[in-house]
Amino acid sequence: MPGPLGTLLTVGVLALAMASVFAAVVWWWRGIDEAAREAHKWAWWWGGTAGMVVGAVALMTLTLRGEALVGQSPAGAMATGMLAMLLLPVLGYSAAWVFWWLRNR
Repeated sequence: MPGPLGTLLTVGVLALAMASVFAAVVWWWRGIDEAAREAHKWAWWWGGTAGMVVGAVALMTLTLRGEALVGQSPAGAMATGMLAMLLLPVLGYSAAWVFWWLRNR
């Protein structure tokens, strides 16, 4: 739906979906044991940080060298960068989480 009403509905649906996911995660977090909580906290700290560092180095390298992804519009390049900066910490977290469980089992 175009126009302000469409934008408002999109914001409302996305906000409701995010609030629902957040509530589910809070419920899940309260149900897991202390070891699982420690694994997740450790993995987000170390893995998420490492993933952000990789993304930041890539971003700064491309920015300082004036290079861009060939054939992408500015909006497309922005979306690609945002996706990368969300995906890299999740990949780092996943690797760190597996490492934590292998080391502490």
